Amino acid sequence: MGNEWTPSLRDILDTMPDGLMALDGECRITLWNRAMENLTGWRTQEVIGKPCTFLECQSAFGDPLQNHDPHTECRMARNEKTLVEQVECTIRNRKGEIIPVLKNARLIRDNRGRIVGMVESLTDLRYRKRLEDEIAAWKRSLAPAKGIGRLVGRSHAMQEVYERIRLAAKSDATVLIHGDTGTGKELAADAIHALSQRRNGPFVKVNCSALPESLLESEIFGHVRGAFTGAVQDKIGRFEAADHGTIFLDEIGDISPLIQLKLLRVIQEHAFERVGESLPRHTDVRVIAATHRNLRELVRQGLFREDFYYRIKVFDIRMPSLQERREDIPVLADNFIQRFNRLTGRTIKGVSPDVMYTFMNYPWPGNVRELENTIEHAFVTCQGDIIQIRDLPIELRTSDPDAIPHSHPATETPDRISARKRIPDRNTLLTQLHAAGWNKTVVARRLGVDRTTVWRAMKRWNIPLNRPENSETEP
Repeated sequence: MGNEWTPSLRDILDTMPDGLMALDGECRITLWNRAMENLTGWRTQEVIGKPCTFLECQSAFGDPLQNHDPHTECRMARNEKTLVEQVECTIRNRKGEIIPVLKNARLIRDNRGRIVGMVESLTDLRYRKRLEDEIAAWKRSLAPAKGIGRLVGRSHAMQEVYERIRLAAKSDATVLIHGDTGTGKELAADAIHALSQRRNGPFVKVNCSALPESLLESEIFGHVRGAFTGAVQDKIGRFEAADHGTIFLDEIGDISPLIQLKLLRVIQEHAFERVGESLPRHTDVRVIAATHRNLRELVRQGLFREDFYYRIKVFDIRMPSLQERREDIPVLADNFIQRFNRLTGRTIKGVSPDVMYTFMNYPWPGNVRELENTIEHAFVTCQGDIIQIRDLPIELRTSDPDAIPHSHPATETPDRISARKRIPDRNTLLTQLHAAGWNKTVVARRLGVDRTTVWRAMKRWNIPLNRPENSETEP
């Protein structure tokens, strides 16, 4: 038992995963363990007796140390007691690299309470920082998919829209949102209001194409009793209802020059008159307008007031068509499926590869709204948990993907392009269909093509998509 080995203090300190150093009362290094050597690149014999300032680290008192004389700059040497026991900071290693660390410090005092030194441990935070950066990047990559408000998409075109929405929300400028029908102009307006300082105020919508001029004027500005036949009582208009909030004028391109003139006054003077009344009323309203029409062309034709056009087009946002953001179709489809699952209590998991291929190659004249309606239609017809081609509206089931020039690059692989070109002749196709009992998946596998090619060939050769009852169709 006399040969028992007792580890030295140095052996113990060198097993620590964190860097450890001790300083005397004048901030000179008296202890430096192996983890500090690994962390900084400085060997123990090189640093003992040196001031700690060469590390360019934030001091344990919250001060940055920048190679100053420790006798004049170290607050510990001045016997100050405002110690920060734990602080995240950086140090500079021997190669000049900046390393993030977590510093823990404790003062050492003699039996009279005087500060005689300090012990500091330094934890390397590089791995944690890398993880934080990766997580932040991951969150940024997810954010576009979630979009803003009810707008969804991660495409470059939608990123530009999101940025324009954020900019618009920071001001009270009048905004014009333009784009094809079904691209989400109302959703963009809603997002602007939700992000703006007016978010706690009302968000009032007006469809300017839904009413004739006389009724639209009353709807927007209100009327007094007796202003016209049927006006049996006073009524406030949409501008009055939107006070301290936002009014959204949808399809602004359909209003008459007279209404344009009156709206111009409201925007410029924040004042209006109810129909049948000469008393001006004031309102604090932010105006957002939207249209699917080419207002510049309407101005050229004399159908839209030029001064009103430039007044509503202070800041404009263009909503891209779905053809311009095809990479968003899978995300949008999944978003609609999840929403309709919640509304209907269904548990549909997604769409089949054939359906997605059809989605990616269909022109979508109705844009995102048409895609949403397509998914809703499929929820009515789908009998399983995967939406199939048969569950789609007739216009999608009978569309010819090859006639559409905007195929999405992610789906147009060399194998798929080759498969599209290998459309079987009518006799071969009928023979295979009979042999497979009209199972198009089996036929596609035997012919070495995808199921969509079989389906498209059946349409080309006027072969019934479902097996005929007599099953006697001959090649």
